[in-house]
Amino acid sequence: MALPEASHMRMIYEKITADEQASFRCLEWIDKDFDCPHHFHPEVEITHIVASRGERLVGDRFDNYEPGDLAMFGPLLPHRYKNWKCKKSHSRVVQFRLDALGQGFFELPECRAIRQLIHDSSRGLCFSDAVRKDGCRMMTRLFKTPVGPQRISRLVELMDILSSDTEREQMASHDFMATENLEPDKRLERILSYIDAHWKETIPLAEIAKVARLHPQSLSRYFRRRLGRTFQEYVIELRLSRAARDLLESKRTVSEIAFHCGFNNLANFNRLFLARYQMSPRQYRSR
Repeated sequence: MALPEASHMRMIYEKITADEQASFRCLEWIDKDFDCPHHFHPEVEITHIVASRGERLVGDRFDNYEPGDLAMFGPLLPHRYKNWKCKKSHSRVVQFRLDALGQGFFELPECRAIRQLIHDSSRGLCFSDAVRKDGCRMMTRLFKTPVGPQRISRLVELMDILSSDTEREQMASHDFMATENLEPDKRLERILSYIDAHWKETIPLAEIAKVARLHPQSLSRYFRRRLGRTFQEYVIELRLSRAARDLLESKRTVSEIAFHCGFNNLANFNRLFLARYQMSPRQYRSR
């Protein structure tokens, strides 16, 4: 599969049109590709991957997703999905504004746990296996329910299930700064586009500083402030994500994949991969 072009890293503000017949949106995609560009919007979003494998960027965190994945994104949190080679992609997405169920609904005492869930989703959320499976089942029920009070009830039930997960994990780093307005960060777009086009290569800090039009020291501070990690940490995460894709899609050896993805030392690649995925590259491939 071809890598995303630099222009695909452009962050888009998605203006979601309100449905006069419903208080929140339920969208279902069934296609060969699930190519969701880097975007953000004021709505809370819950995404269920029914069929597809690929790479996901949430805030400053790269992850790989697979069938049965369930994730939640708070308002204005940038996120992107890019699927790998697959015969079919099937996803379900729920989007709602904080006042969708009525002004102050989530401030009710009965919604305390859901209110905390929404607060935590500001950095993106993934869920423990048991809750994720229950959540996916509820998403399926929600999408089978026609517009009406019953569908609203299903949404509340879904959030109640997700809010019960004491092991849920926030995706973006603690230091990540979510978009605070509706204007994308053009400098960040330039940086991410350049990295996306040159991720296999050695990228000197001075080179990316020119792209950002910043002094190298200023770039280091800017990068950590905006993405919650160093420039080098970000590049390593991207390379590991692409290596994970190649392990599943290609017949290359582990060492060939390591060098193809920009790692010049196989032992170092194995160590970093194990730390990221809690399994060796060979174990990841044979799952």
